[in-house]
Amino acid sequence: MNSTPDDVRAEKRAEKVYKRHKKIWSFFWHIAKPLFRWMYNYSSELAPDIEGPCLILANHNCNLDPVLVGISFKRQMYFVASEHVYRHGFISKILFWAFEPIAKMKGMPDTMAVMKAIRALKSGKNVCLFPEGNRSFNGRTGPILEATGKLAKTSGATLITYRIEGGYFTTPRWSYTRRKGRCHGKVVNIYSPEELKQMDALEVAQCVRRDLGENAYARQKENPVRYKGKRLAEGMECALCVCPECHEIGTIATQNDKVFCAKCGFSTKYTDYCYFNPASPFSTVEEWDRWQDNFFRDYINQIEDNDKALFSDSEMILKMITTSHEEKLVGRGSLTLYKDRIEFKSENQSEGEEAILVKILISDMIDIAIILRDYLVFSDVNKNHYEFKGLTLKNVRKYVNACKFIKEK
Repeated sequence: MNSTPDDVRAEKRAEKVYKRHKKIWSFFWHIAKPLFRWMYNYSSELAPDIEGPCLILANHNCNLDPVLVGISFKRQMYFVASEHVYRHGFISKILFWAFEPIAKMKGMPDTMAVMKAIRALKSGKNVCLFPEGNRSFNGRTGPILEATGKLAKTSGATLITYRIEGGYFTTPRWSYTRRKGRCHGKVVNIYSPEELKQMDALEVAQCVRRDLGENAYARQKENPVRYKGKRLAEGMECALCVCPECHEIGTIATQNDKVFCAKCGFSTKYTDYCYFNPASPFSTVEEWDRWQDNFFRDYINQIEDNDKALFSDSEMILKMITTSHEEKLVGRGSLTLYKDRIEFKSENQSEGEEAILVKILISDMIDIAIILRDYLVFSDVNKNHYEFKGLTLKNVRKYVNACKFIKEK
């Protein structure tokens, strides 16, 4: 098939953009390594230079993981990132111009992002994505789906698995501050396209799960490292919201290195070795989080009335997000979860203005996720994409975990 003049011009533009991205990558690559060694005490091993396109899969613990991974690769790559990076005005425009990340909608399947990633790989470029899809709140690598193995096989590219160790304690997802201890990144395995052809999608996914599997507390127990920083515990209430003493939901608060219950007086400190002191009833965030998961399962199972609220938060902002990264403000109000639905009701209406009520059945939810530490996002069967954010820090993990438990049943 003959190329049209428009096709030729498009190819030239694409090549020009690619050259720009490679130059920018090379410039920042030389700056990033010493900068992050100073900021995070980050060390890394240089990846081997491999001919042809590579799909790099890495575990996800830090908002700046793309930089940490990129330090090991001299060759430019494109990252699959949450679409919210395109909703920051001028900064997003600079980001697109310099790196052009592949935007993926969180809280919904995004076939367009997958197609763009495959297209980039087929054209000979490197692509990196974080198959967990979310940063860890407790230090354990999250679920990696079989679809990841299918993507690796379909791409026809070399698969490289990359693991970051110590990232969770350096920048806990729930925290406001970074800590300086030990953080290290390295290539774990390299799988050629020929090797991938010999495996089915599930086998590839299992290899990825094994290579990216990281348990921060198991590593810390084996080799204790001090992670020095300020306000060590602040923000933890967006990860842990159930008091282990009085079992109240939403009473956990933090200040500096202290974690406490505002109702019963339970209190402990989070040390710079990342443990609770006193270690009663839990010594780690992971232990508390596992207990909290079981608590929510039991709590939900005990409630039979669909009109009884499981929990609720006021002063929540609801926005609708379009596939072109546009935001539409719906209103400010309360978010409430029931066993069969989630409801938003607007507050503080002007005189004569009717309250806005939005109801979404849990059975109609396609997926649900969190952006950063406390943005709740999900989509429904009608292709609506919702985003909730509190005016103050809210624990939205309880909505994610509860909805997933309910859908499992």
